[in-house]
Amino acid sequence: MKKIFDNIDDAKHIMILSDNEHLPVASALYTHILRLHKKVSLVLKADQIDTKFSFLPWYDKIKGSKVTSCDFVIDVEFDSIEFYNYLKDLQIKINPKMATALYGGLVVQSDGFLKNISDGIIFAISHELMMHNADYKSVNSFLRQSVTLSFLRLKAIMLKEMLLENSATRAVFYICDDYLSASGATIQDCDEIMRESFKLPHIKEVVLLDKDMNNSIIKKFKKEID
Repeated sequence: MKKIFDNIDDAKHIMILSDNEHLPVASALYTHILRLHKKVSLVLKADQIDTKFSFLPWYDKIKGSKVTSCDFVIDVEFDSIEFYNYLKDLQIKINPKMATALYGGLVVQSDGFLKNISDGIIFAISHELMMHNADYKSVNSFLRQSVTLSFLRLKAIMLKEMLLENSATRAVFYICDDYLSASGATIQDCDEIMRESFKLPHIKEVVLLDKDMNNSIIKKFKKEID
């Protein structure tokens, strides 16, 4: 992290690269760099931005293609906890925009505070971000309560074809281009649908198969052990 901050000081135009998962912390970093009065671009590496992140500050500034004029590139792979702790160590003030983005990152990485987070660190940081005026109500609304019609359509299709295997410990989902076209959803929407199956009492593994590619495995999730 120190090397990143040192290079920020020396750079004139910075490009921040992020996938959807790290977009909240990338947004917080974007705000910090703007406060340094430096030129900065926030670029999404994924094909399509997940609309659930529309609560983020600077959402409308996110670009879909890389810029060529930058002299320093930051590929965001660190999480909100790591970034928050570094800012705190350097006594860098966290404004409401940064606090909101970082709080959103905590919600994402903890799966809505459902994952087993040791020592209660994530809850302590969440409280501190609220004290920095994080708009936690908007974050919770977009990340934990709001869904799109296309998501619901895809969920209905996937649940209809879901199978349970290995004594109901393995959930198998299927996806294909026709399902995505019919629902208007994206392949990223599959993740949340798949993870919901862990609410079933005995599920330990969830698999997504590609019907267009002879049922090859696209992704696989395993239940975290408490």
